[in-house]
Amino acid sequence: MNAANTKISDHLEELLNIGIALSAEKNHTKLLERILREALRITNADAGTLYLREHDYLTFKIIHNDTLGIYLGGQGEPNDLPPVPLNSANVSSWVALNKKSVNIPDVYNVDNFDFSGPKKYDAITGYRTCSMLVVPLENYEGEVIGVLQLLNAKNEKGKVIPFDPKLEKIVFSLASLAAVSLTNMQYVQEIDNLFHSFVQVMATAIDARTPYNANHTRNIARLAEKFAAYLDSLTSGPFSNVKFSENRTAQLVMAAWLHDIGKVAIPLSIMDKSTRLGDRVEYVKQRLDLVENRLIRSFLEKKIAGVADIKLEEEHREQLARLSKARQLIEKANNPTTFVDQDLFLELSELANWEPLPGVRLLTDDEFKFLCIPKGTLTDEERKIMESHVTIAQRMLEKIRFNNRYKDVPAWVLSHHELLDGTGYPRGLKAEEIPLEVRILTILDIYDALTASDRPYKKAMTPQAAFNILERMAEDGKLDILLVTAFKKSRIWEE
Repeated sequence: MNAANTKISDHLEELLNIGIALSAEKNHTKLLERILREALRITNADAGTLYLREHDYLTFKIIHNDTLGIYLGGQGEPNDLPPVPLNSANVSSWVALNKKSVNIPDVYNVDNFDFSGPKKYDAITGYRTCSMLVVPLENYEGEVIGVLQLLNAKNEKGKVIPFDPKLEKIVFSLASLAAVSLTNMQYVQEIDNLFHSFVQVMATAIDARTPYNANHTRNIARLAEKFAAYLDSLTSGPFSNVKFSENRTAQLVMAAWLHDIGKVAIPLSIMDKSTRLGDRVEYVKQRLDLVENRLIRSFLEKKIAGVADIKLEEEHREQLARLSKARQLIEKANNPTTFVDQDLFLELSELANWEPLPGVRLLTDDEFKFLCIPKGTLTDEERKIMESHVTIAQRMLEKIRFNNRYKDVPAWVLSHHELLDGTGYPRGLKAEEIPLEVRILTILDIYDALTASDRPYKKAMTPQAAFNILERMAEDGKLDILLVTAFKKSRIWEE
């Protein structure tokens, strides 16, 4: 009797240790495997199955049979068994519906449950299903989230025996602990999924503000996840010791989703500026048309009045020709692919000072300034506003209480425009201050910007042309040459 009590006491102590271990396990698959493994060990059972409830079905998650050497689900062989519908004929379903354990000494001597399936399986494999213990996994809300089914308890000599009722209580307690751990993990996953959904909604809304950014965030997130997996798979070379755990990858992907969140506060007139004048080009065209019409009308009025001589007619033709040349010059300078060199700047200066009509100039001071942008479409002031999206993102993300799983995300988002030589923004970080994840985001961000077909200020580049630029930037000390090379070798953009 004392020996039996001691054994039960030992099991209770084991149960406490198992409960601690279950609550500490963060991997869902490993948690399921441990639940079944501990139940098999405590009862010395030969086989077992762990089901999880999904709507009106019990789904096979882990199946283990020592005698037959079968291990399905989890980290074992793939499991493609159909789910079990919840009905009272099946013992596991009955347990799930009634929240009660069932302890059967011999399934061949029971007629209140349908055991035709196990008997048929026995006939095919030569196995003999005898004793069975089926226990519900009930969480603290009284919901059955799964079922634990154990087969063929064995004594110390390996003989199949019925399951000990005392051990049944231990297994029931184990199942309750398991249910709590699974439910907690499910809640954490649901919260994580909700957070991801919220982040993706925000990112989608930002991308949707402009047709020129429609797929950028999604592309970066996809490339980040694939590149992390590629780096993790390397067994030789400079990144052979770099490991991207599930958590590290999750942080990188989250940072990718959030990297442009600050653009929600950037004016669309800057975000969508496809030419140097932007929307102002229509006002300039209207002004040119108005000036041309007034010049023509003035000349015709003088001609009708009989005061238009040959000299005046020649001056009129020269003005119209100069106006036509002005149109061409403005169109040329407005194109973001045109580099405004010193000669073009002087031509624009002359044009800006010309008054084809008394007191009327073709360009305002601001329009002249826009047309003189040497490269691209943004003035220095506009570029500063555009670059402020990272500090805006920082202020936004400071309002979110990131847990330890995503603790580095705000810093990575803030730094994704930093360059190794210190010429990036907003803080001008140097190489030793820029972590691997940020270097990855920077490369992916530049690559997608170069190859995107929806940018307002340029045509899409081929991957090879984009890598030529990335490699040139790496040679100039701005990007990590080893990462650029690894990214090029990965070819993940083709997937």
